[in-house]
Amino acid sequence: METSDDMEQRAKMLRAETETLLQSPDFIRSPVMSQLLRYLVEEAISNPNNPPKAYQVAVDGLGRTDDFDVQTDSYPRVQVGRLRKMLAAYYAARGTAERLRIPIGHYAVELQTGGITAEGKTGSATPIDDGLFLSLPAEKGLKRWLSHRPATYGLAALVFLGAVGLLWFLNSDRQDIFSTANASDYILPPKIYIERPQRAQMGPDKEKTNELELFFEDAFASSSQVRLAVADRPGGAFEETDGENAYLFKSELVAGQTGPRVKFSLTSLMQDENIWSSIVTLPDSPDDYPEKLGPLAGRIASIYGVISTDQRKHLPDDAMIGYACLLRFENYRSHREPDLLSVVESCIEKSLAADPLDSRILAAASFMAYLREEATGRKPDPKAGFQFARRAMVLGREDASANFALARSSFFNGNCARGKEFAEKAVELAPYEATVQAQTGAYLFGCNDPDATKYLRRAIALDPRGSIVAETALVLSLLEEGKNREALEFAEKIVPSSTGVGPYYDIAMAAVYASNSRNEESQTSWDRLVELYGKENDESAEQLLNRLIINPDLADRVFVLLSQTGVISDEQARK
Repeated sequence: METSDDMEQRAKMLRAETETLLQSPDFIRSPVMSQLLRYLVEEAISNPNNPPKAYQVAVDGLGRTDDFDVQTDSYPRVQVGRLRKMLAAYYAARGTAERLRIPIGHYAVELQTGGITAEGKTGSATPIDDGLFLSLPAEKGLKRWLSHRPATYGLAALVFLGAVGLLWFLNSDRQDIFSTANASDYILPPKIYIERPQRAQMGPDKEKTNELELFFEDAFASSSQVRLAVADRPGGAFEETDGENAYLFKSELVAGQTGPRVKFSLTSLMQDENIWSSIVTLPDSPDDYPEKLGPLAGRIASIYGVISTDQRKHLPDDAMIGYACLLRFENYRSHREPDLLSVVESCIEKSLAADPLDSRILAAASFMAYLREEATGRKPDPKAGFQFARRAMVLGREDASANFALARSSFFNGNCARGKEFAEKAVELAPYEATVQAQTGAYLFGCNDPDATKYLRRAIALDPRGSIVAETALVLSLLEEGKNREALEFAEKIVPSSTGVGPYYDIAMAAVYASNSRNEESQTSWDRLVELYGKENDESAEQLLNRLIINPDLADRVFVLLSQTGVISDEQARK
């Protein structure tokens, strides 16, 4: 039986470990998970033998209304499951002896120290494997690891050494860099609040409202562009905070001629203005929400969505660290403007100095390491790209960008099967992010994988106006299949003013016009591409395409097509 001193010591240890967790990047980016963790820890301290039930977690921990129905709504179970995964990923990266854990099937938080929990239960000092942990290869085994799964004890030993080396990196002199960097300049993604109806609706409307809210909470929680926030007071009502870098998302059921409709709106709290609204037909079943409402969620909170576009519009010139750097990085990744290269490289370096544990910045650094010599003036560094991707994965196992960083490493090393595995995990983690779908489809296209078209079409469905990478690859994919006419009909529907067009529109149009014997129009598109994105020096057409298209197979296919049709002259090809 615990004495009062034991209970006091246990409470101190629980709160100390909680505060450490809440200072980590993943929890800072997730106010909902932070609030839930605080609630469960305080319950573990005040009621150690009486853990909260699902209803208490929903109402007291997550701010649901008093009429919450645990029989029809799995919200608390889903959110606690997400918290359990975040804890597992955090400790997998650090290997600390003391750790918080939430046993499967319970809402009780336990403090594990070594092999024994603070509650006196025997536990494993190794984190429970929920499928969250990455097998780390030794550096010399890069190509073999990318091609095959570890299968021997000898390789397992190398895996262990790799993990030890990473932990040394995370806890050594890089922490001195962190302490000297100006971490106060580190910008986090804006918050998004979901306003719940202040007056409980009756009957089916109430159930539909809850289903809509749960869908968008899950959708926004999967976005890298926002931090899902909780209502400011219990019961779900929202109190505005003047000048906060945040957005308020509202939904309201309204009557329609053929059935119920939903009116959505998004308000910028910083600008105190409505920046987006839409009215759509309410899908018949929640099972239809991902297909019917997923594009709307992506329109709001994707990399080129309403919120990130608004953030770019108001981004200060000197904002360079954290989320601000990611905004600049995505601009460069899409447009490949040479003037942005040094800015992005500098802001990534500054961001890693301020927070070397940010998996999204590490993923961006991995991308930059793979850029071709035509873009940077230096040779690609696959070794550095892989190391950045591996660190990103260890620190952000549930981060789509980290998973895709490892997918990219595999694709670049010619392992399409391994690349597809990580890319599909990224798609699962960010189901409404058109860019992830588009990149997955583009790389699979380069691998001649028949699933490429599925992802490319999904990217276009999620963002018909902004998936230029997907549209380009889909046009070329149709051309590869000999569907020249279909490719042309699709290409002519592309809106050239789309967000993030960059050079891809002209590349697609030059190729599709050439394939349909419309060489004059193909030549116009090619000349415009050279004028806007070509360098003043003697850069050949092949070098230009390799600089603009990071997928080498895709770049080669476009070059061959345009050369064979005469759009690229012999002189341009020989430069």
